[in-house]
Amino acid sequence: MQSSSLERPLHGIGPVDAPLSTIAGLPSPHFMSDFLNIEDDAPLRRMLYATAFLLIVIPFLQAISQLLPLQLGNLQWRFLSANPLSSVLLLPFLGMLLLLMMARALANRGLSLFVGILAAIFALLLAASLVLFVLDGLQLKAIVNSAQTAQFQNVFARVTAVTVIFVVVFTMMALAALKAPKGSPLAMQKGVKQADEGVGLIVGRV
Repeated sequence: MQSSSLERPLHGIGPVDAPLSTIAGLPSPHFMSDFLNIEDDAPLRRMLYATAFLLIVIPFLQAISQLLPLQLGNLQWRFLSANPLSSVLLLPFLGMLLLLMMARALANRGLSLFVGILAAIFALLLAASLVLFVLDGLQLKAIVNSAQTAQFQNVFARVTAVTVIFVVVFTMMALAALKAPKGSPLAMQKGVKQADEGVGLIVGRV
């Protein structure tokens, strides 16, 4: 009688060979690692790298093509050029976010550092451009006529708000990338597997 009671699984624990996640009633810990498992899929990696490159580079090329010819000495041109340039920041941010996700999935510390440095450069350039934009706006405000005041205020408010937001999010991305956790997904899977086996042995002994 005693031996038969020991052979039955304990109430609320489940079979002794069940994984830890199953015992706890949680989803499989291997789901996300399987979903992001691109380490052995070279064609997919190349497509993701190409997509990130296009998202980062092409929007700026399109925006700059609309601003030609360059008139850096023209105060009004500098002020108005900030509007189309700030309008394309979302796509480069998404491209860099894609690279950061790939770095985490591949446990690629070098790629993560590259994204962190690039995001930090973006944040610094945006902060510097915001200072120049505000200075140009203060100078332009003194000479703008009353018919263009509403347009001037709209452009000034929009560019300032968008630039501040992206300075913040690029800074957050830089910190997240530079502080990327070490260790590969395979090592984490092995750790979970060892923990599952350990729980199974302990329950089996009970």
